[in-house]
Amino acid sequence: MRNRLITPPNEILAALLKTPFKPEPFVVNGQEIPYMRLEIPIEIDDIFAFLEAQTLYPKVYWENPEDGIVAGIGSALQLDHLPTFESREGPRFFGGSDFMKRSRNTWGNFPESAYFLPLIQIEKRECGTFLCLNRIQENLDLHLMEEGLLKIPTTMISRLDSPSFPVWEREVNEVLQGIRREDYLKIVLARLTQFEFEEPLSPYAILKNLEGKNRFSFQFSSEATFIGVSPETLYRRKKTRIESAAVAGTRPRGETEAQDQILMNDLINNPKEQHEFQVVKNRIYETLSPLCENLEIQDQKVLKTPTVQHLYHTFQGTLKEGIQDTALIEALHPTPAVGGSPTKEAFNEIRQREQFDRGWYAAPIGWVSPLEAHHLVGIRSALIEKKLLRLFAGTGIVLGSIPSKEWDELEHKIKQYKAFL
Repeated sequence: MRNRLITPPNEILAALLKTPFKPEPFVVNGQEIPYMRLEIPIEIDDIFAFLEAQTLYPKVYWENPEDGIVAGIGSALQLDHLPTFESREGPRFFGGSDFMKRSRNTWGNFPESAYFLPLIQIEKRECGTFLCLNRIQENLDLHLMEEGLLKIPTTMISRLDSPSFPVWEREVNEVLQGIRREDYLKIVLARLTQFEFEEPLSPYAILKNLEGKNRFSFQFSSEATFIGVSPETLYRRKKTRIESAAVAGTRPRGETEAQDQILMNDLINNPKEQHEFQVVKNRIYETLSPLCENLEIQDQKVLKTPTVQHLYHTFQGTLKEGIQDTALIEALHPTPAVGGSPTKEAFNEIRQREQFDRGWYAAPIGWVSPLEAHHLVGIRSALIEKKLLRLFAGTGIVLGSIPSKEWDELEHKIKQYKAFL
């Protein structure tokens, strides 16, 4: 249903709720569900302030040049795993899952895995902004709050790194010894940096100030919000066409164009960075090839984000018949860019050395529908809990890695968050 009338959000919502419930069958996880979608144009001045004000959970924000902007509120249907579909068409389920099984309490009550169909969606497209209602039941009682106040944190109390630099230096050197023994090719070690502030933080104020083309947030309660701006696509699927990317090697952005070019040339011509990139590229190709009828490899490029730049390589192919999104995630996650190589040995090292749970950091996050799917790797990300801002960053350890330079790389990767704190 569409209507050109622009009215306040709650009046629009009330009108949609009065529309007779005339669903069509939609099959998810082998179960037939009555589904009805309604949408109407709407005007919202600040979608981040609007999300901040809402008290209905879960909430999701997803922004990408191809996907547009989606802000989801509430859940018409929530699952604890990636959904599978039998219907040819249907809505998008948003969510993600942990990097690996948890052993600590870093993430509190944040779900280990969850995908949900938002009850209410604000969608910004080229043709305008729309309020959408996803209904799977007849009787609903909903109310939207007015836009809230976004506050950037001003007073930081403390910073705590896990690990500290002396521990980091020891861990990196021990990993390098394992590489020299040929126990593994590459291990990605991560750091958790926790900032504490005097007042509770506004997740959507921080998200609004992040720069990049893949902004996201997931919030399942008032207690915690996971946000980020990832440069890395795990995969994008359109029907049976798939695209994935290899991302590795890092240099900071330059202060001037000339300096930026020098840093980019150093990245391209550095043997250590090219070796790390080759490990990632080979693994993704070997993983995708058995799943595709054909697989095309694009030329190497440099991916530039606001604070760092990476070596970048894309793969495009046509999936074999019957390949589901679950198979794609199981095959691709984790890439050597965030785990290491070989995977089993990398997981063992990460479990042993990191004194925190990665949770959704560096894990598959995104959305899936019968026709399309898009999952990012959840990097350049943060977990926000009340007065705490927890920043995650990782770096690949290969032959030639120097602990102090890898530590500097971690700082560059959280620079965008630090810039406005």
